[in-house]
Amino acid sequence: MIQPLINRSIPAEVLTSNHYIFGQIKVTNTGLMGVLSDTNFSYVEVNDASMARILKPDKITDYAPVMWIVKSQLTAVSLSKPDYVGSASLVRGGYTRFSQYPVRLTTPVYEISGTLEWAGRLDFSVVMGEGSNAFLILYDAVVSATLFPALHLECPALLLNRRIVDSMVYQKKTTQETTSSM
Repeated sequence: MIQPLINRSIPAEVLTSNHYIFGQIKVTNTGLMGVLSDTNFSYVEVNDASMARILKPDKITDYAPVMWIVKSQLTAVSLSKPDYVGSASLVRGGYTRFSQYPVRLTTPVYEISGTLEWAGRLDFSVVMGEGSNAFLILYDAVVSATLFPALHLECPALLLNRRIVDSMVYQKKTTQETTSSM
């Protein structure tokens, strides 16, 4: 017997190079990572979408019951729960031990810091080129727009388009942070 797909809407905040969009994205049991990894569609459908410019993220410029966004133009998608990303087998792809790396990434518009879970040694060329999925997952992420200080997001999970990343820095823990956490 074939199990039916679970359809649910999850709240999401979408960042493009010019706009901040928030609304509901319909996902199946594979979560948002499954939607973004689906090669059959080059767009994401956002329901009850409100759109603002990143210059003034608190001023809504447009509302649409349905909005379509091209996946390749997405910079990041912010989620209010890590569970919305998707199942661990889709996200991690097998039985591998993951390490947590505190990183800071830059794009042409945003600076993003968070925790990247990665198997093995952190190598920029591998992080940017390995796998067929265009999105990286950052946990406990903080997003700020370099030229627009009004835009500031903090979220438990963030899907970041790796094709838009300019640079990445591994932020080693300092000895003061290590001793204060003990």
